[in-house]
Amino acid sequence: MILSFAFSLRVKDEVIVQPFSSKVSRMVLAQLYPHYLKSTDSPGLKPHRVTALRDRRPLFSTGKNVLRLSPGKEYTFYLTSLEQVLAEEVLKNPSGTVRVYHTEGKVELNQVKYVQVESLALEDSRTYVVRFLTPTLLQPPRPSFKRRRNRYVLFPYSPLLLTSLAVHWNAFSHVKVNGVGGLRALYYFREVGYNLTPITVPYEQGTVRGFVGWTKFSLDARRSSGFREKVRTLLGYGNFMGVGKSRSIGFGEIEAFPWRARGEGEETDRT
Repeated sequence: MILSFAFSLRVKDEVIVQPFSSKVSRMVLAQLYPHYLKSTDSPGLKPHRVTALRDRRPLFSTGKNVLRLSPGKEYTFYLTSLEQVLAEEVLKNPSGTVRVYHTEGKVELNQVKYVQVESLALEDSRTYVVRFLTPTLLQPPRPSFKRRRNRYVLFPYSPLLLTSLAVHWNAFSHVKVNGVGGLRALYYFREVGYNLTPITVPYEQGTVRGFVGWTKFSLDARRSSGFREKVRTLLGYGNFMGVGKSRSIGFGEIEAFPWRARGEGEETDRT
């Protein structure tokens, strides 16, 4: 089961925050929920995801402009968890007062959503759109030779996208999803349209470079095939858990949905 919690945050005074605002979301949760704080220190993939703050759209900056939170204004963020322990902790303490740097913040739990894994699959469609709402970091397969730094691509090639989703799924599910990468993805889940922008965001002491925008995919596998069902399920999973490196701290937030062509302008409206 996936549990999704929607929070609101209001600060008492204007405050300047980091260019990628999930730092604030995580700071807030760490003050309220000891299990979340403890889990952030564990290595590897995390069984939860925290989004950036939202004011209609996720809040982040390339560093050219200062990111400020206005007093009294409502900002929202989401915590998604695969852990029952964290969910119980949240439900026992749904609101509180926290410190946000030099000021005070009020946090409230506004909505709780429970999603069964069996119902994750998106509606069947010939075409899907994936919106990349925050900088997304997709990695190619790790080479055997030594490398000085990680390599990220600036385009969501379908094998890399599906493999990233499947790796996270397999880390926390007893029902494994295999065979979605490689040539099968390349030929049966094709990129047929896109509008993407490379973007660099300051984070901690360095920078993170990924991409935002949207990509349209054509799912050409036959109806009711195993590959088709896996793709639909993984896309639904990505809507809750994100995709790529650092998804647990708000990078790689996506919105995937079936595309129904009713005029080419509609895609632009939704993206």
